[in-house]
Amino acid sequence: MKKITLFTALLVGAVSFAQIAGTSFEEPEALSGKYTDTGDANVAHDLINNSGQPLVDFISTGGELGFNATYTPYDTPDVGLTDGDFVGVTSFTPSPTVLFTDGAKGYQMNDIDGNMIVEFDQVDLTLSNSGAISLDFLLSINDTPANGNYEGDGTVNSSGSDRLRIYVRDITNSTEIDLFNSTGMDLDDLVPFDSGSGEYQLQWQNASASLPGSLVQLVIEGRTNASAESFWFDNIVFDATIGVSDFSKDQFAVYPNPATKGYVNITSKVSGAKNISIFDVLGKQVIKTTLNSDRLDISALNSGVYILKIEQGKTSTTKKLVVK
Repeated sequence: MKKITLFTALLVGAVSFAQIAGTSFEEPEALSGKYTDTGDANVAHDLINNSGQPLVDFISTGGELGFNATYTPYDTPDVGLTDGDFVGVTSFTPSPTVLFTDGAKGYQMNDIDGNMIVEFDQVDLTLSNSGAISLDFLLSINDTPANGNYEGDGTVNSSGSDRLRIYVRDITNSTEIDLFNSTGMDLDDLVPFDSGSGEYQLQWQNASASLPGSLVQLVIEGRTNASAESFWFDNIVFDATIGVSDFSKDQFAVYPNPATKGYVNITSKVSGAKNISIFDVLGKQVIKTTLNSDRLDISALNSGVYILKIEQGKTSTTKKLVVK
């Protein structure tokens, strides 16, 4: 899958703050109806997009993370998604009054009859001091809100043992960081509840976690066995911070910025060659060169916001570059 590299940053004082990757599922098309798995429900397998059905997979072609879905059966397999279920990217909201938290689309898992796993593009935080992830999720409720909706405690891989786990794989350190994990608990206990009315509430919740400066990947694992049991997801955001020493911040100057004439000057208080890298907002490197003078040709760049990385000796810094 695609890897998103950290560079989309806005420098603030001695620390740069960056929203470097994310998705609100606005980029992929939202198709109506049910998704029907054409694979074998008895074995674990990759889920593929079917023509005219909701998208379960997406290869990013713009600013949002891509994702890939797979299916794993119960220990005693059931029909899985072969009977047609509401899963994937959707514009159908949790209710007429409970809308998506960011934009007009989200991602749904419903009546899986097994386990559905969605893995998102890897995000490279290795150039950051630290990072964070945040996402919104919603647990459905019964038509009779006073009744619980979910079954079991998720500790066994079987029907009637509903489970939701949202976590980040720290690929660099071979660890996992939980944002939400219902294993060992009744999911009903994790649905918002109004003690005054004695009713469960259909409302969005937020899950977040701090992340190390590593290569990371968001994973969502859902297990349900009834049409009234749904999980919804939206507004996934990866943030990061990059420390910038006062010396490195002041050593370099970049002008004109915004740049309007096809070039930019990059000066240093010390002599010597400067290694220059420029990245677009998706983390794609668009220029990499060694600069022995001060003037850098950027005539090949389209108008937009870029991240300029300057390295000279043991000193480096990143700056925002605007091209008009």
